[in-house]
Amino acid sequence: MRVVLAADHAGLPLRATLAKAVEAAGHEAVLMGPDSGDPVDYPDVAEIVCAEVASARADRGILLCGSGAGVSIAANKCPGVRASIAHDTYTAHQMVEHDMVNVLTIGSRVIGPEPASEIVTAFVSAKFTGETRHRRRLNKVLAIERDEINNPLHELHNVGQSVWMDNIRRDILDKGILAHYIDRLAITGLTSNPAIFDKAIADSNLYDQAIQSLMKSGTTDPEAIFFDLALEDLSRAADLFRPTYEGTETVDGYVSLEVSPLLANDTANTVEQGKALFARANRPNFFIKVPGTPEGCEAIEQLIHAGVNINVTLLFSVEHYKNAADAYMRGLERRLKDGLDLNVASVGSVFISRWDKAANTKLPEDMHNQLGVAIGEACYRAYCEMVASDRWKKLAEHGGNPQRLLMASTSAKDPSLPSGFYVTALAAPNTVNTIPEATLTEFGETGKVDGVLNPDGGNCDATMASIEKAGVDIHALGEQLQIEGRDSFNDSWADLIKAIKSKGAELAATA
Repeated sequence: MRVVLAADHAGLPLRATLAKAVEAAGHEAVLMGPDSGDPVDYPDVAEIVCAEVASARADRGILLCGSGAGVSIAANKCPGVRASIAHDTYTAHQMVEHDMVNVLTIGSRVIGPEPASEIVTAFVSAKFTGETRHRRRLNKVLAIERDEINNPLHELHNVGQSVWMDNIRRDILDKGILAHYIDRLAITGLTSNPAIFDKAIADSNLYDQAIQSLMKSGTTDPEAIFFDLALEDLSRAADLFRPTYEGTETVDGYVSLEVSPLLANDTANTVEQGKALFARANRPNFFIKVPGTPEGCEAIEQLIHAGVNINVTLLFSVEHYKNAADAYMRGLERRLKDGLDLNVASVGSVFISRWDKAANTKLPEDMHNQLGVAIGEACYRAYCEMVASDRWKKLAEHGGNPQRLLMASTSAKDPSLPSGFYVTALAAPNTVNTIPEATLTEFGETGKVDGVLNPDGGNCDATMASIEKAGVDIHALGEQLQIEGRDSFNDSWADLIKAIKSKGAELAATA
């Protein structure tokens, strides 16, 4: 565990002693902030430590001032931070075990070096227990924070829909932007894909130093380099979402990493790579993304049986979604038969906007931009039918959580529509909407939530019937979209590998 320590002038004499206590407990201690002993304002040192915690570069922080009160007040104004004073060992460990505190504050004029060292040892040695009552209380704290926001994204949470961001980039971690989004935009999860990483690596120098370091250490295969980079970013993101994961009793707070898209039709290697990536991430709130192709569904069953959390991607039609849900349940049924616990999570990601982009070219203008919402409504009906089924109830009785429906590709492609058109249209309880960063921030300012989906599918059947009558074969289009989506992901993967090769060559030439 990496622990950062900083102090104002009053707390500075105790900082080195407490760093030794951190190291004696088997953790890395990093001294930050001013060293001179000249007067310094306590909010300045609080920000230094909290920036490390909010970026997930540090696992915990320790702040010192004269009383401990000033740095505690300042720290609790920072995103991603839960700070508390502790001047006894009981509080120092209980505030982690019960309240998931990640920053300890101490008053150097209140307590001596020896008891302070014991307090630090108790703090860094403690872990959140995960007991139901503590998770419930943590969730209430998170709800208080969301209630302060009062924006349209918060309204989605009020109807029961989780809001995830469809983006990852190292600078939004390093600068604390993701922590800010969690606190101020009610983000409770994150998805990624090769196209996102391709853009981040090719169009910036954010990953140059890491790529160069990996190459110097002997890692030259572009795919291996990518997974090292992605796992670092997404593991840090998962740590930021860990309070959400714990507070919602493992329902929410996940991040996603995709297996190589080239494995879409390769069951055995998808299973092998999925297991390996999940083990390397070593976070309970980590999803491995697997495409919902026929071969992918076979892999999903095996991975769920193996205890790997799965985000099923590349789902377009109701049939695709049902196949993914069936694969998830088969995996849980195998675990139940083998006497294993059923606490393995999954979401089924249905792509929405690509339906209208494809169908609009074949439909009269007055029927544009209706099919995507109808597909979302029909999939939500299928989800509701699944959780009401006797088959699912048996799994739920043994501790299973339903595979949640995730609305993906929800940024409008038609420039005549508001960017959050699909976000507004597809609000629904017990579901997820993963939203691109630009649409997310815009919706937080100007979006609307004006109702929720009907469990019976609303008008989806009539809408799809009229679209079929107008000449669109919806079943055939769904199959086509899945193939095109697979090919698009393959292209993005090829571009990503090319970008890493190019970066590697440039960096080697300038080394």
